[in-house]
Amino acid sequence: MGDAGTDEEVLGATERWFLRRGLPHLIEGYRASEDVFTRSVGVLFLVALVETTDAVEREWRWWQNTLALLAGVALLVGAYALVNVLRGRSPLRRPDSVGPVELGLFVVLPALVPLVFGDVDGAAVTAGLNLVLLLLVYVVTSYGLVPMTRWALTRTVAALGAIADLVGRALPLLFALTILVFVNTEAWQVAAALPGPLFALTGAMFVVVGLFFLLTRLPREVRRVDDELGDGGLVAACAGTPVEGIAGSVDGTAPVDLDRRQRLNVYMVFLFAQAVQAALVTAAVFAFFTLFGLVAIRPVVVEGWLGADIPKDVVVAFDLVGHRMELTTALLHVSGFVSFVAGFSFTVSLVTDSSYREEFFDDVVGQVRQALAVRTVYLAVRRRGGATPAEGVPAVGP
Repeated sequence: MGDAGTDEEVLGATERWFLRRGLPHLIEGYRASEDVFTRSVGVLFLVALVETTDAVEREWRWWQNTLALLAGVALLVGAYALVNVLRGRSPLRRPDSVGPVELGLFVVLPALVPLVFGDVDGAAVTAGLNLVLLLLVYVVTSYGLVPMTRWALTRTVAALGAIADLVGRALPLLFALTILVFVNTEAWQVAAALPGPLFALTGAMFVVVGLFFLLTRLPREVRRVDDELGDGGLVAACAGTPVEGIAGSVDGTAPVDLDRRQRLNVYMVFLFAQAVQAALVTAAVFAFFTLFGLVAIRPVVVEGWLGADIPKDVVVAFDLVGHRMELTTALLHVSGFVSFVAGFSFTVSLVTDSSYREEFFDDVVGQVRQALAVRTVYLAVRRRGGATPAEGVPAVGP
């Protein structure tokens, strides 16, 4: 595998391999301005056109709204053409690359439409939404969240048997804590009294602390992977990848060199894979306690625990073997609260308990080890072929 044509094929296959695993930043020369926003310019322009409907008012007649809509489109397109002319370009030319000027235009120009029609609040909202949209486009596309999620789910589905075994082992251990919480009067009063937004915020606190705990472990895991590759594990790690056939000709003793974005991308793969596993266990605990509470915690008991002041709205009610079953918001809140605790406990166990770690966390570490090994060979092939960082970067997408 030494000719340039073969090297180009290997590079292209490897870059697609990185994308499918949610690791686009391991592609050399990957830049957001060239590989994210530039390829999203058509979608962003369509969003800007849709936002011209801010010129429409319900009180106006149809022909007035039609004129306002046409005026909004003309204002948007005219302003875009004017900026192009001022920059020495043809009026409607699509930008070759999207930088700060183009991104600023996407935020400002659609906001001019409601502003011209006197809607200052609408202009502010439009500009704010566009800023949020740009952030979402960057994060979702730049860090490959769609393929990353697909990769994590694929790995999880492939290990469903092991996960079922893990849930079977985890639930009895968790029950010692969670069952006592679930049948506790104070727990019902606390969880049931939480309004929807505060309940969601409570769950988010468990998620944030769990992610923080994982983040503190990730640098150590990446260093461990680096050491393993340096000890001669490069060829074995590249098995089954596009660079398998040439890994033996590459020096694998050099340390893995990752910049800030690449390291963040690797950390996100760790987090996504672990988050999917933790979410499955959390969902299993939630489903169990919801069914358990539906059958075992009778409405009269709930009434005695919560009294008349705490809401316990009935979501679904039905009869089962001659008894009335009520699925209430209180039961859902308590089951959710218990599942948050169980999910957090499981997350901690993933990196501290040896049996959990060997069965699940080490599998994710192995996937990252393979990705870093492939990148080592990929960079060596690029240097051998004299490729520049801007060459060969494939389109980024789901």
